[in-house]
Amino acid sequence: MGRKNNKETDTIKITNQEGLALATDPQPFDEGLAQLQEASDHLFDLAQEGSCQITAYHRDRVVFSVKIKLPIEGKIEDLISDLISKRQEVEAPPTTDESVDSEAETASETASEPVSTGDTMAVDTTPKRTREKPHRTTVKGAKRMTVKRPSISLPKISHRVLKRFITVAALLILAGGFLFGTKLAVDAYNAPPTYAALMKQGSYVEAGKLYPARRDEVRKKLTAQSNVKQLVKFQRSYPKAETAFDLAYLQHDWPQVIKTSSQVTLSQERQIKLAVAYVHTKQFDAAVLINEQLKSKTLSEVIALGYVRQKDFDKAQKINDDLKDSTINQAIEVGKKYAAGIDAFNKIANDPQQSAEKRQQAKETVRTFEHALSTLGESRSSNS
Repeated sequence: MGRKNNKETDTIKITNQEGLALATDPQPFDEGLAQLQEASDHLFDLAQEGSCQITAYHRDRVVFSVKIKLPIEGKIEDLISDLISKRQEVEAPPTTDESVDSEAETASETASEPVSTGDTMAVDTTPKRTREKPHRTTVKGAKRMTVKRPSISLPKISHRVLKRFITVAALLILAGGFLFGTKLAVDAYNAPPTYAALMKQGSYVEAGKLYPARRDEVRKKLTAQSNVKQLVKFQRSYPKAETAFDLAYLQHDWPQVIKTSSQVTLSQERQIKLAVAYVHTKQFDAAVLINEQLKSKTLSEVIALGYVRQKDFDKAQKINDDLKDSTINQAIEVGKKYAAGIDAFNKIANDPQQSAEKRQQAKETVRTFEHALSTLGESRSSNS
């Protein structure tokens, strides 16, 4: 719809908005329709709904006012044109003998000419008769008199504007109370982002703020991903003992794992984590007690390797008697050799009869063997 630059002012006002963020002041008619169309398209994409009141003016006079719901499929103007065409087809009066007779009956009447008065045009349709007629009586076969409706005075507007307003009004008549469109979402433009969208873009703290009931889901996801950086931020905003425990485990802060274990519900998974923390702090007996209930093969392997690093080969062998794990068996044998080498080179390092150079070399060898023994099977323990 193009808009001409003339003195006539055709405006539209969009009020009682539910789900819209449009201007409520009067604005040019075409611009208002364009904004409504844009809102309709946007809300269709969001699958949301809402409503508003549309009031059309011509020279500050109300032409029509209607409440609508959006979005609609396609263009508003196309829908209006289609519906007004259907309206015209439905309301087109059939040609019958009765209408012909009625026309013949009213042909003898003298119709008045339109009278123009300023900005309005009134048409006088009051029948004028040249002679008085007696009171009509019902006669069989007589045709019913056609009664003309009184005219309606409207502002004097251009043909283009009048056609546009009539089109909208006809749509409302055709609807008969039906509010066109499929529905429009409340506060569509200001609607908060969905939980899924926030998670996809990595806005975990914002997801916890807008969806507090799903914070545990965020914690679980970040923990499963070992996303320490984001889990630290989330814990800072929404602290929880369980998250502190899981975070300490991911950071290999073994003393903190043990400390926070008394503040959480120890699920089977967290019991395993606690046992691993005991192993890394050389509290193997505590780890064994936890595993007596869990009976975890993986945890048994970790504990056995811990005993090996502590040179407690008998306890390691006792565990492996049930496991029969070749890797642990090999670790026990290697561990025994490292332990024997440490003892042998310690004697050289502490023998005053040896030269200073040999004693220093022996000390370095002891440090190397001790480090190798302390890290024996470390990769297997870290993956637990």
